[in-house]
Amino acid sequence: MTSVPAAVTPEQSRKILRTTDAGEFLMSDYLGGHSDGSDDGGFQAYLVGQKAPVLRPHYHEVDQFQVVLDGDGRLGKHAIGSGTVHYSDAYTVYGPIFADSPDGLSYFTLRLDPAVGLNYMPESRVKGETRAGEHFTCSVDEKASGTGELNLLARTRRGASAFGVALVPGVELAAEALHRCDGRGYVVVLSGTADLGGRSLPTGSLIPFETALDLKGVTAQSEQVRLAVVAFSTQVD
Repeated sequence: MTSVPAAVTPEQSRKILRTTDAGEFLMSDYLGGHSDGSDDGGFQAYLVGQKAPVLRPHYHEVDQFQVVLDGDGRLGKHAIGSGTVHYSDAYTVYGPIFADSPDGLSYFTLRLDPAVGLNYMPESRVKGETRAGEHFTCSVDEKASGTGELNLLARTRRGASAFGVALVPGVELAAEALHRCDGRGYVVVLSGTADLGGRSLPTGSLIPFETALDLKGVTAQSEQVRLAVVAFSTQVD
């Protein structure tokens, strides 16, 4: 099993500008080396700065979460903005993604297994690999009280789950609450500055975890911290 990497701040990410027929995408690699096509295995996470007006419907070969950090847009028929969480099973078509803000739309793509590239529809249908898998779109409450409790937003039948949580100084993620979160996954710092082991994690930071108990001790440095917690299914197809 690949060891869990350390938390990553925005300043530690590596930015690469990609220009496509659809427009520009600023890719910020956090974990896994997506933008240069490298494959180190294990956790893969990158922030997409979508300047292009639209990203066409497509699918990937792995399960993935996407968490919107900034901007406004639409994913299919759903309005999306800061705190929106989207999940899709492998080989499940989703999109299009519209960037409606003048400055574009920024969203994390989070995976446990690396994948490179997109399978655009309808031309990729000839591969015969699409499935009617599960997917969901939900949002973290912007006005949640800072109790440190995990608020379940959505869960698939296989167990992929999304939670929202808010922290204030003096409140941390409790072990009892974390037992609700099974499987490996990520925490996204949506707003404020979190603390883990004396390390400052500002807005846009990622905390990967092997088990939810790895997150014990996460607290708030700023007045309030808003987090999205996503956990992948522990079931095997």
